[in-house]
Amino acid sequence: MKLLHPAALFLTFVLTAGSAVAFAAPDLTEALKKDGGGPAAYLHQFDQKDSPYYVHPDFYRMKSHGSLLLLSHYRTHQQETEYTCGPAAALTVADYYLGKSPHSEMEIARIMETHPWGMEDVGTNTRGMVRYFTGMGWTVHSSLTDGSPETYEAFVAFVKQNLSQGIPIMVENVDWGGHWRVIIGFDSLGDDKGANDVLIMADPYDTTDHLQDGYGIVPSQRFYYTWFDAKLFRPGEADRQWLTAVPPQKLKKGTH
Repeated sequence: MKLLHPAALFLTFVLTAGSAVAFAAPDLTEALKKDGGGPAAYLHQFDQKDSPYYVHPDFYRMKSHGSLLLLSHYRTHQQETEYTCGPAAALTVADYYLGKSPHSEMEIARIMETHPWGMEDVGTNTRGMVRYFTGMGWTVHSSLTDGSPETYEAFVAFVKQNLSQGIPIMVENVDWGGHWRVIIGFDSLGDDKGANDVLIMADPYDTTDHLQDGYGIVPSQRFYYTWFDAKLFRPGEADRQWLTAVPPQKLKKGTH
């Protein structure tokens, strides 16, 4: 068996309810950063003021109304490397519940064992996402243990149930070949046709709608039917991957 040099190991302690949970994982920080820093490195450099092709509602201040379900005041974050969308998405969930995440994006990446290109399990798999939140003592539900919606109608019900309880949903699909985002809103526009349904997502790689504010409007049906990973995840863990995570202090208030 090939052993890692001790200097290549990173040891993180996550304090949860008075106990320490230790994670030992290879420190791949420098390898992850080799591709130029990700979208955080050019934040807002390519924004187009008054774009003729895209509108940008103020999702941060907007509130649920009518057919719209939305998690207001949800702060976004642009990932710092090309492969840390999972840690970046998780950071926004921690920010949402705690005000400020107790860990940086790269600290989360180490705990999740995020891998750069050229390694097995490129990026962050669902197991790594779950590991981070369970290590902090949060209540986690995921596709690994709870299954996934088998129909579009079941998906809509799943999204609405979580959002109505104030719970963001981390999801991974084939976008960019494999990408984690967070569902923070849903709108049917008041009908049951499905074709008009939209998801509002916190997107850590928000570079294609002329404003890098971290929010994206995604056709809900199109997302559902592309809810699979292209080639990054292992068989059995590549379709309809998701997780929710809620800290203990929020559970006591009946949010989950």
